[in-house]
Amino acid sequence: MKRGAPATDSLRRNRDFQLLCAGQGLSMLGSGAAAVALPLLVLQVTGSPLRVGLVEAVWTGSLALACLPSGPLADRFDRRAVLLVCEAGRAAASAALAAAVVAGLASLPVLLAAGAVLGFLTAPFNAAALPLVREVVPEAKLATALTVNQVRGQAAYLLGPVVGGALFGAGASLPFWLDCASYTVSACCLLALGVRPGVPAGPREGWWPSFTTGLRFLWRERLLRRLTLVASAQNLALDGVYLAVVVTVAREGASGLSVGMVTATSAAGAMVGVVLVPLASRHLDSSTIVLSTGVVCAALVGAMALAPESAVLAALLAGCALAVAVSGSVMTLARLLHTPARLQGRVNSAIGLLFMATPPLGATLAGALLDELPAATVFLVFAALLAACAAASPGRGVFRPPGPGDAEADRTPETGRAEVSAAD
Repeated sequence: MKRGAPATDSLRRNRDFQLLCAGQGLSMLGSGAAAVALPLLVLQVTGSPLRVGLVEAVWTGSLALACLPSGPLADRFDRRAVLLVCEAGRAAASAALAAAVVAGLASLPVLLAAGAVLGFLTAPFNAAALPLVREVVPEAKLATALTVNQVRGQAAYLLGPVVGGALFGAGASLPFWLDCASYTVSACCLLALGVRPGVPAGPREGWWPSFTTGLRFLWRERLLRRLTLVASAQNLALDGVYLAVVVTVAREGASGLSVGMVTATSAAGAMVGVVLVPLASRHLDSSTIVLSTGVVCAALVGAMALAPESAVLAALLAGCALAVAVSGSVMTLARLLHTPARLQGRVNSAIGLLFMATPPLGATLAGALLDELPAATVFLVFAALLAACAAASPGRGVFRPPGPGDAEADRTPETGRAEVSAAD
């Protein structure tokens, strides 16, 4: 059992785990509400899809920049303290943004600044959250706890856009007040934890090597490099598709609630995808899953150009999210199998950086294209990009099980032996 884990094996009776679930679930719900309200607010203030794309790019770009230092931060400091600082900062930023909306001061620079702060604080929160779960859950229940976390996250992202859209229709500042309240409750749950994990044990690496070790390893591993680059390009296209759906539905005069319900279907599709992952893995090999889901995404986005009605866009967006959830399981499994235990956190940060570096480009591209071209043309552009990503997906020869040579790569120069520490 991990240090600080409760004596009981029941997750229902595990007070610390239930506090983490409640706090982080509310935090995610608030983030989902703000995520749909922010583009609607920018569109309301500026009337420009390009500016909507710029604000989205700053938000996700800040998150991407913060990914690499977030891994070392979570491994150097008390993870509970890291989460508390992030939640306090995000609550303050959300409250400031809500107050600016109420005061009529929500100009483009204010929106850009709020997006940057929220993005920078989200990355270290994500890096420290799962390791803290390991501190409060017995080893035998860890897999179940992670599944509960995944379902909780998708449920929060399903409800968040609906709630955010409805609140935005009642008052533009309300989704951001909700966001502030959710972060505040999450911080209170962290303060109430019985476990006190302290500073993680183990040897310390210099800051710069900590930032670059994961990237260097990722570049050397052919399969992980290929999967990450393809998935990053898909993220660019899908973030552009998401923004194009929001702008298209909003331009039709739909209410904030309607926009939220349309975008929430992506979370519903992802939840179905999570359920289908074991079935797909039993009947298809990894390369076939990546290729087929890529083709499905390209076809669904292409269909958006043919029928841009809100209900149809919602269904097609859900289908894309389902496909991405299934293919994402392949990426996760490959990372766990092909990455040495001692590098899991840093490699995960490197992958997170590359995953989050491309969505800002997709949002900016979508905004620029929507300023000049019909929505149908924009959807076709992104469908072509997704088709190219599917064509570039790794073949069966690249998906090889890790062999003895891979284990040798996990030797440390200090001891000459393989590390066997638990991975994040």
